[in-house]
Amino acid sequence: MYKGDPGLWQSFREGDRKAFGDLLSIYYRPLFEYGNKFLKDREQVKDCVHDLFIHLWDRRMFLGQVTNLRVYLFIALRNQIFQRYHKRSSWEELTDGLSENQPEESNHAENCIIAEETDIEKRVQLQKAVSRLSRRQQEVIHLKFFESLTNDQIAQVMDISKPAATNLLSQALKSLREQWHLLFFGLYIFFYYYF
Repeated sequence: MYKGDPGLWQSFREGDRKAFGDLLSIYYRPLFEYGNKFLKDREQVKDCVHDLFIHLWDRRMFLGQVTNLRVYLFIALRNQIFQRYHKRSSWEELTDGLSENQPEESNHAENCIIAEETDIEKRVQLQKAVSRLSRRQQEVIHLKFFESLTNDQIAQVMDISKPAATNLLSQALKSLREQWHLLFFGLYIFFYYYF
């Protein structure tokens, strides 16, 4: 019926309910995991993702073509979360406590990394190392390694320049390396082979 994201998006815009279901099944989980980087309450994240898809369906006739659907949806969710909660708190306050909840709410990709490690102490140290990163660094690590976005795409999603995205990623990796250089080598090998 449609081939790839451009065909899927076009079918969705034309009111194809199957395309809507496919969009939901393909992008719900990545959007939910990304939303967890900003909100502590998983139910709020679910609400935001559901509201995003409902909003897109309602406005589908007015939506234009997109070159990268994944990036478009990440930007849309990020903007929706910011707009929805901006009145109650600043962007930084939205993510307060994220580092405290990180070990309990680790996403699927982190679980894959942890499953590869047999030493429990290494798992705890990895989670602590990531939780010590700034919120922006945690976001850039998630987008780069768990969503496999390019630096250009990360810059688009985070609404920063490409050099700023590259610098932020570099700082995050340097911080991880400084915190735990032995694990960093294992992470590098993992990401090199799987991404």
